[in-house]
Amino acid sequence: MRKKMITKLSVAVFALVVALFASANNTFASVTVHVINNDGPGEGFNDPTPAAPVGGNTGTTLGQQRLIAFQYAADIWGATLDSNQDVWVVAAFNPLAPNVLGSAGAWDVFSDFPVLNANYPGAEFPQTWYSSALADKRSGIDQDPTSPDINAQFSSNFNFYLGLDANHGAANDLVAVLLHELAHGLGFQNFVNEASGSNFGDPSDLVRYPFQTDVYSHHTLDITNNMLWSDMTNAQRQASAVRFGRVVWNGASVTAAVPGVLSLGSPEVRVLSPSSIAGPYQFGTAAFGPPIGTPNVSGAIVAAVDPADGAGPATTDGCSAFTNAAAIAGNIALIERGTCGFTQKVKNAQNAGAVAAIIYNNVANVGAAPPIMATEPVFGPTITIPAASLVRSDGLTIVGQLGGGVTGSLGLNPAIRAGADVLDHARLYAVFPVALGSSISHYDTVASRNLLMEPAINADLTHSVKPPEDLTLNLLRDIGWFADADLDGVADDTDCSPNSIQTATVVIGGCDTGVPNTMFLGGCTIADLVQKLAASSSNHGQFVSGVANLTNELKKSGLISASQKSAIQSCAAGASIP
Repeated sequence: MRKKMITKLSVAVFALVVALFASANNTFASVTVHVINNDGPGEGFNDPTPAAPVGGNTGTTLGQQRLIAFQYAADIWGATLDSNQDVWVVAAFNPLAPNVLGSAGAWDVFSDFPVLNANYPGAEFPQTWYSSALADKRSGIDQDPTSPDINAQFSSNFNFYLGLDANHGAANDLVAVLLHELAHGLGFQNFVNEASGSNFGDPSDLVRYPFQTDVYSHHTLDITNNMLWSDMTNAQRQASAVRFGRVVWNGASVTAAVPGVLSLGSPEVRVLSPSSIAGPYQFGTAAFGPPIGTPNVSGAIVAAVDPADGAGPATTDGCSAFTNAAAIAGNIALIERGTCGFTQKVKNAQNAGAVAAIIYNNVANVGAAPPIMATEPVFGPTITIPAASLVRSDGLTIVGQLGGGVTGSLGLNPAIRAGADVLDHARLYAVFPVALGSSISHYDTVASRNLLMEPAINADLTHSVKPPEDLTLNLLRDIGWFADADLDGVADDTDCSPNSIQTATVVIGGCDTGVPNTMFLGGCTIADLVQKLAASSSNHGQFVSGVANLTNELKKSGLISASQKSAIQSCAAGASIP
């Protein structure tokens, strides 16, 4: 790409720029996203299996339809973002792990990178990793022309819907999956190992890849301690990664958009008191009884006690009629998992007069997530109270405070948006146990409406990546994908000309002055200033006078020579403007 001359403006010229472009408008963004077919003969994108065109996809083989769908999703991102550097995606279809539809991420990362010229902002944070495509965008330079930007692969084991119209029915919509995975490659990901809390670095090449934070972590906030992941130790990040409901995104663009996308009414299992353990808890739902929130219930949380008998050897497993039914009545029963089925436990709680039941994992499931509790035909149809499950550590946390009294609730919190905190920060996916590849680098699954960047692709997703349907674009804006319609490196909201004329020389009314079309710091070229004068002049004399004033200031500032000044003024005088 040709480098344009960038220079500072004198005070007088800068004042003129501000006056001329105070009301400039933005236009559409653009970046070209290339798909590199990495499949072998007869497989993936090259699969010759005949296929009938479907949903606007005109391919006649399975491979062609996959490639058309991929380019369609790439073009959606291309029309949404902008960069003066193309984005290159290496893609293939391969057998992946069970239930994995696809995966993608940055091919490489960069920090403290050089920039094309002074208009490009470069890295917002020092000693911070940026994904390849984002580093290219913020620098105006391809940081590694020998390598692609994104590595993506998709499962050849799934029967994807390959249409472009989102009418996928019960099938997985490939375009939605592609949009999701491409967003990861564009920067919707951190480079942290959540299991250990360690930042990315390569011990074998610490010169190029030292252990340091990433730009995503600069906006990952733990509201328990009000710390950003970029400021935490490894141990602090490791602990934070499993704090369900307490890890949020604090970027301004996402936060501003949350009220227009997410609905009020957050489904919660919440401890209300004591304050030392109060807050939302990660929970599993039940496939029996009323859904959480229909209705909301609250009360004291009381440990269920039952006899150690043939129905269950423990006194905490709820497999027999409760011996403390009087204490349970009107309150929330706390029961330990194991021995008998979930429905039997909840039925015993219901018989004791409980308004809800919470079942926490037993020792045998100490490392497991809270289960989705299945139903069965004996007790399941008779359950009329809500139930939820917890991880063992959370259950024991509650047990440890029962002596002083614990209160809680199961329901929809009408003051909080589903998928956000009380300050409208979007929640990130922080679950126990850590799900490598999913934890933190996704929005929380409690979000409603459903979001593209949840860890699973929901059936009701559209192909939109921005409000009012989605929050993906907003997060990319927060990490540095600023709008820049004319690709001059200056963000549209601060660019004195968001749609700059970037010809090599200044041309006025078809007359080429031969004067280099200098771009100034701030995003304006000489041609931009002349064009604005043309648009604002009521007659030719006013236009010529304005150009004379402009070129006089440019000459005084040493930005053009006397002969260049004359050339511009001569073309202006001869032009039929306005």
